[in-house]
Amino acid sequence: MELQVLGKTEVYLQLIDEVLKKDKTAIVLVPEISLTPQMVDRFLARFGDTIAVLHSKLAVGERYDEWNRILKGEAKIVIGARSAIFAPVKKLGIIIIDEEHDMSYKSDMTPRYNAKDLAKYIAKVNNCPLVLGSATPDIVTFWQSEQGLINRFALRKRAGTAELPDVEVVDLRQELANRK
Repeated sequence: MELQVLGKTEVYLQLIDEVLKKDKTAIVLVPEISLTPQMVDRFLARFGDTIAVLHSKLAVGERYDEWNRILKGEAKIVIGARSAIFAPVKKLGIIIIDEEHDMSYKSDMTPRYNAKDLAKYIAKVNNCPLVLGSATPDIVTFWQSEQGLINRFALRKRAGTAELPDVEVVDLRQELANRK
């Protein structure tokens, strides 16, 4: 299937909109805390105060407040870094992992975990879709899509009027040989 004209964030927003219409919730993981405000701004503009933000840079009180909003069902969409996968959402309808290729989804600190692996498990238990978004997918994800183990949807055009850049494949062996 080919989706055109939309950017991946807009695809995420539309998928979540469908989930919310079914009275379900969503988790959106972003690889870096610094990327969270950009994502949150887009989601707030679309969904208002149904969003909770979870990441390690929040003050303890802020994290407590967000956690309680999720627990009470006030927040229907959770956005955050890898630890947001542990959010106490009810009636989970979708998990989205943006820039799924990013290594920051693996925690090297105790307890060690891979948020992508946890998301796959949680999605399976909740019988909900897991969306792995990336312009440059992880090699395992790409292979799984090539083998038909997971579905791949391609955005062949950039959102709006932006054009895809020209790509040139360079044989580095020839480049190195030319330097001698």
